[in-house]
Amino acid sequence: MLDPFDCRLSNAFQNSLISLNNLHFCLKLFTMLYMGEIREQQKAKLSFKMPDNSEKEFDCQIKEVQNDRLLLEFPKEMLNYAQYLEEGSEMPVRIFTPTGVKMFDTIVLNSPLESDFVIEYVEDAIKVQRREYQRVNLETKLIIERPEKLNLVVKTIDMSGGGLRFYSEETFENNESVEVLLYLPYELHSVKAQGIILNQAHLAQNEHVLLFTKIEEKARDKIIQRCLKIQFDEYRII
Repeated sequence: MLDPFDCRLSNAFQNSLISLNNLHFCLKLFTMLYMGEIREQQKAKLSFKMPDNSEKEFDCQIKEVQNDRLLLEFPKEMLNYAQYLEEGSEMPVRIFTPTGVKMFDTIVLNSPLESDFVIEYVEDAIKVQRREYQRVNLETKLIIERPEKLNLVVKTIDMSGGGLRFYSEETFENNESVEVLLYLPYELHSVKAQGIILNQAHLAQNEHVLLFTKIEEKARDKIIQRCLKIQFDEYRII
């Protein structure tokens, strides 16, 4: 027969493990939130499944950042789909930050039909995407296409499989969505991608960062291969 005291010890040990797990999760959130990686006005991309099992994606802007949840501005053009985002619904979210794309599993606390659209992080679901991409210096041609504006032809400064930095005297809105054509050296065809432009205080004047939000994997592989080739050539010189 199990001693009741042993049961209490076992329960206490399990509770302590749960508390440690919660603490670990909170520390990860604290690091990202308070080191400025996740901030208001950043873009969050959410996806959910429809009744016919198809997947729908939409973009929200972060309205407020709290300890374990986000308040989001739900896009008016997606209101027809708000009924599918009931309280308790699970969905992944990607947040585009200056250091990369953060990925979370979340649940809906307040549906978009309420006063505030609120999602909460699911414990231990924080992931980091695109950390493996090595950035290299590469100056090449980039065409930026903006809705209802003239195309811009600029020069890149550096790039990786996750995005690039470029020079332009043009002014961009933070999180501005654009389409780009990237001309890699020795490639016959340009690389097409969609992305958002991030304004970062530490950048030099007229420098801007573009994060890829939609790009074919074959196109991304071309960028990665070019970056690896440049790195290899640099090491060979050394």
